[in-house]
Amino acid sequence: MSKELVEISKEVAFEAAHYLHNPAWSRERNLSVFGRCSGYRADDPRAAEFPHGHSYRLRVTAKGPVKSDTGFVVDFRRLKEILDSEVRSRYDHRFINQEVEPFRSTPTLQPTAENIIRDLWKRLAPRLKKEGVTPVEMTLWESDSSSVTYRGGN
Repeated sequence: MSKELVEISKEVAFEAAHYLHNPAWSRERNLSVFGRCSGYRADDPRAAEFPHGHSYRLRVTAKGPVKSDTGFVVDFRRLKEILDSEVRSRYDHRFINQEVEPFRSTPTLQPTAENIIRDLWKRLAPRLKKEGVTPVEMTLWESDSSSVTYRGGN
């Protein structure tokens, strides 16, 4: 096994819906802070918990030594299996606020891209380490022009 470290990246896409809403706030404050993403419709005071959707894309980058017997840092097929298991099966075509932990059981935890990427890191980092690689960074796009990048932390 080489001592040189090589970074590899794999991407996965998923579709999901959410709304941003602080249950401790009034309807007016939620609309003021989160706007159309608040789960409320400004034109209908009865409308609440209205989700909106995104076509998310996640890029996971990890590093490790190139194994002399395979020439891989980690097999891309194996990386795809991990992403399918931890990301697609959990998030794809889900209403995040109501179906995805930890957001479902913690209504004050906003399902923002920032919090979603932190959740994904917590789920993926141990799986990657079992494969002998170290996560470097993860970038989550919630649209073509908006993304967040996370590099671990506490």
